[in-house]
Amino acid sequence: MALPLLCLSAGVQALDWQATPTYGTVNLNSGFQPDPHVTSLTAGGSRSASEAGPNCSGYVSGDPDLDLNYQAGQYTLSIYAEAQQDITLVVYDAAGNWHCNDDYSTAAGTNPGIKWNDPPSGNYNIWVGTYASGDLPQANLYVSEASPSWSGAGVSSGSSRSSNGIEWGDNTSRWANDGECDDPRFAGPGVHSLNIDEDRYHDANDCRSLYEQGQVYLK
Repeated sequence: MALPLLCLSAGVQALDWQATPTYGTVNLNSGFQPDPHVTSLTAGGSRSASEAGPNCSGYVSGDPDLDLNYQAGQYTLSIYAEAQQDITLVVYDAAGNWHCNDDYSTAAGTNPGIKWNDPPSGNYNIWVGTYASGDLPQANLYVSEASPSWSGAGVSSGSSRSSNGIEWGDNTSRWANDGECDDPRFAGPGVHSLNIDEDRYHDANDCRSLYEQGQVYLK
């Protein structure tokens, strides 16, 4: 069942937004490309999301999954997530407010999302949760200056193949989601100059996005 988007002041008992994020910090300025920016992560944890507010659902990690440093411009800001099972989202935004969401819309299914029409510049701390403590599914976390948009297929822990026959693989490279294609099967201006064979099939999000922009091609 869809739960309403919740925005809370910073005065309530809360998760530790100052803790070191598990998947690092992303720095984005308005107009960033590619859009959306995608981070692959493991959702869930053992801390109750209700620490961020009484109507926040699920269980999250004790530390934020991701920190976002965002310089706002003329666009909206959306933070949303996708997985093959029901997940939740908690964000402490740059204005010091807590936001929680379960199901963004009927079209999103069980995927959560939060949208700011006039986003503040600064640091956003993001958690992706699950309904069962200790349940740790793979998920994709998206940052976009457009409205949330889901593939409808969830997130696969295995490899994926596009309609053009390219096997994109997964996102287990240490350089995944850095905006460059690190898979040595590809060439073009979007490819890193020092790609190594161990990253073959392991930078799916970056390579697919750059391929669709015409910045890389399969050798």
